[in-house]
Amino acid sequence: MKNKTKWWIFTITSMANFSMTFSLNSMNLALPILADEFGVSQGDVSWLTLVYSLIPCCMLLICGKMADLHGYKRQYKAGFIFFALASMLAPILSHNLVTLIGFRALQGLGYSMLISITQATISRTFDDEERGKALGINSVFVSVGFASGPTIGGFLLLHFSWHSIFYVSIPFCLIGLIATIFVMQEDTVSEGQLRLDWLGGMLFAVSIGALAVGLNFSDDWGIKSPEFFSCIASFILAGGLFIWRESAAQVPLMPLHLFKNKTFSLANTTCILSYMTQQLTAYLFPFFLINILDLNTDKAGLVLLASPIAMMITSPLGGSFSDKYGTRPPAIAGLILIALNCILVGFFKENMNLLLVILVLVMVGAGNGLSASAINSSILGSVSRDFSGVASGMLATMRNIGNTFGTAIGSVMLITRQIHYASNIGLDEKEIYLYAQRDTFLIGFVISVLAIFLIINIPHQRKRTIS
Repeated sequence: MKNKTKWWIFTITSMANFSMTFSLNSMNLALPILADEFGVSQGDVSWLTLVYSLIPCCMLLICGKMADLHGYKRQYKAGFIFFALASMLAPILSHNLVTLIGFRALQGLGYSMLISITQATISRTFDDEERGKALGINSVFVSVGFASGPTIGGFLLLHFSWHSIFYVSIPFCLIGLIATIFVMQEDTVSEGQLRLDWLGGMLFAVSIGALAVGLNFSDDWGIKSPEFFSCIASFILAGGLFIWRESAAQVPLMPLHLFKNKTFSLANTTCILSYMTQQLTAYLFPFFLINILDLNTDKAGLVLLASPIAMMITSPLGGSFSDKYGTRPPAIAGLILIALNCILVGFFKENMNLLLVILVLVMVGAGNGLSASAINSSILGSVSRDFSGVASGMLATMRNIGNTFGTAIGSVMLITRQIHYASNIGLDEKEIYLYAQRDTFLIGFVISVLAIFLIINIPHQRKRTIS
């Protein structure tokens, strides 16, 4: 494939990644405004964030398989159009919260259609010697979307209405759509292969959806509540039926033989663990900056930019190193930095020097950049072209599950340990929080060490091995 064409296709994936992640992160700042405008509680508006993560948890694997069956170009066109229309109509037609949540769910479906195949597109477009580097650079746009969400979103909310944060993604969707139409080649397959295991897809969606809901509301319900137990039981039952269905289906949604490959199975497990620790850090740091260091939200937002900026710089390096030296060196180096972050946070105090806090955030961002691009390259490099969409959808699903687990563990551990230390006479609120934060990050350290152990056991091999 000509070099110029390759990088135009890279532009398509970049527009998708930026648009989807910006829309995810910019909405959080608008939640208090929307609660006032619609006259609802903060818990009610939190569904705007939940559905945008819940729908992809259920649909990413299905959408990845659909691209393998029906063509990547067709899915990119549909995804960009779908997301742009949902973003345009949401502020125009949403006169109550329920309607806005509905459009947010439609955005989540558009997110699933696009993000499920961005990594696979790069894997199919670039050869083994360039794949890691391309995946690393592509991750930069994810970081830019995450970093610009609060900053651009905050500016728009200050000078315009909440409607504006929906409109920002539309131009990028149009750029991606135009590039898709004129650059990507048609890649449809023969009609005899156009089958999707909808029963398997439904079982997978129910299983992952129940897990995501249970984890998201574990804080409110409690892990001993009937609601939480029902969600976990549904996850296990539907998951078991999904595995049974996939082992019997002629054209399975998730070919189970992929997991016989050690690289594919270990890298996917590591992906979950890595994103759990990343999200644990992203969830807890704002509380420390605002409640312990007494920073205002604007300054706290600027401090938090240190992590995605570091990730922007190191993601291409992690990808390039994985191309040259394999998955292990950059992934282990990145995970060690994340583990060190978990240890250092345990020493944080009320009078902590802000520069040291920023350095720790840079460390975790650099660790994420080095490890994520290498792990992603390992997953996508272990499957044949025919399974690229499935592998990409699986990778994105693992990332979403890891993020959900990370938030749930951070929330439950923090509250549980605060209750424990509150019984100690003589500790003030900030001391109680700092002890609870230390214990929570200790869990993050254990998770990081486990991820390092799994990476060490990944075979030193970068060629595609599954056909």
